Amino acid sequence: MENIYNLSKGVNWLNALLLLLVTLLGVSCKTDIYDEFDQSVNAPLAISTSKDAVVLQESLAASEAVAFNWTTGSNYGTNNSISYTLYLDRQGNNFQNAVATDMGKASFQKKYSVKELNDLLLGLNLMPGVESTLEAKVVSRVSGTDLSDSTITTLKVTPYQPVTTTLFLIGDAAPNDWNADEATPLTLNPSAPGRFTWQGRLKAGEFKFITTKGAFLPSYNKGTSPTQLVYRTADAQPDGKFTITKAGLYAISVNLLDMTVSIVEGSAPPYSELWIVGDATPNGWNIDNPNKLRVDRSNPYVFTYNEVLKAGEFKIPTFTGNGWAGDFYMPLVNNPDLSSTGVQLVRGGIPDLKWKITTPGAYKIKLDLETMKIEIRPFTPPTQIWLVGDATPNGWDIGNATPLVRDAANPNVFTYTGALKAGEFKFPLQKDFTGDYYMPVTPNEDATSTEMKFVPGGQPDNKWRISADQAGNYKITIDVLHETIQFQKQ
Repeated sequence: MENIYNLSKGVNWLNALLLLLVTLLGVSCKTDIYDEFDQSVNAPLAISTSKDAVVLQESLAASEAVAFNWTTGSNYGTNNSISYTLYLDRQGNNFQNAVATDMGKASFQKKYSVKELNDLLLGLNLMPGVESTLEAKVVSRVSGTDLSDSTITTLKVTPYQPVTTTLFLIGDAAPNDWNADEATPLTLNPSAPGRFTWQGRLKAGEFKFITTKGAFLPSYNKGTSPTQLVYRTADAQPDGKFTITKAGLYAISVNLLDMTVSIVEGSAPPYSELWIVGDATPNGWNIDNPNKLRVDRSNPYVFTYNEVLKAGEFKIPTFTGNGWAGDFYMPLVNNPDLSSTGVQLVRGGIPDLKWKITTPGAYKIKLDLETMKIEIRPFTPPTQIWLVGDATPNGWDIGNATPLVRDAANPNVFTYTGALKAGEFKFPLQKDFTGDYYMPVTPNEDATSTEMKFVPGGQPDNKWRISADQAGNYKITIDVLHETIQFQKQ
């Protein structure tokens, strides 16, 4: 009986202890839950900073610059909650133009990254590279009353002048030549200020970088070595340029914080020749004599085929002859919709996937091996084309451009017969300098040119150039489907 009694006492004692713990936990939870709303506090409001001084560096833009911390302050025995507002302003300005941040309730710290603080300081008109004093004030307000308090501290700050967020490629090596209004943009790394990249075709020639479209200054030019940049702000300063000796695909990386540049020549395309074969094409399934695609001389990764196609199928071999045992460029699925741009290289040609033409007619096909995309578009020729340029009878007067004559038997063929002076010209499809054009494949081609290219929007702005010894009377014949041009001097 004594053992049973002792056991009963132990259980009662344990139950009492558990009840006490539950009660304490309940009180604790209640205090945590309602602390923000009904805690009575009576302490002085004070503000401090995690550092006494900060010298901001753009290379550390994402890092923490400083934290402002403050105490609870007092609600003056009201048991009401307290809200806080942080004000920042330049010293001596009496917070007249302060940056105010509503911190809400139960919030006792505000952190700023280097970029956030620098943007704020420049907005307060503090000078980059110069140490200044920033004043910080926190104001506490008791909810439901007119009671408030405030306290101030100071922080020594040195902001920086951020580098540009836009950068453009300009020069006769660049896609759009020296046209500052159409300079080629580089891509900014969103997580790394001052770092830009670009990949594409460069011609033999020179280039540099500008920060704003349409403005040649400021610019970033070649420094003392091919990997160093120099910042140029005046015409009187040296105008060094980077040189490309061989046209090709290049990758450019720019770091404006350490003033360096990397220019790396890309690899050659996997094939220099491609063909098209199938019953939709003029030569059918003849693998020994398939139709050849045209390589874009301005970009060896791009192949085109412009032709009247029959109803039927086609695929793109990387070889001729040798039976059918070779690699093909094919669609991702068999007989896709022609609006689909997906393409793949199929080793050995199995599975045997093909594109299918259901509506016979003229088509323009463009295969890009760099982006691995294909465009297959029906083609309708324009009804009118003009000739404009200082080599032509009416010069650069686009409103009075010289019309070409459309062939009655072949709507894809247009001709011009007349004089060409020494100078430049191109073929607009509208009487508008911002419209579409037929242009030479590369800049400054002359009367020996045999190819042309449809250029939406007229950029890059390539033109044919007639030299003084080539000037005279010509018959020019262009075929807009096959994108060819023929000069016949009369």
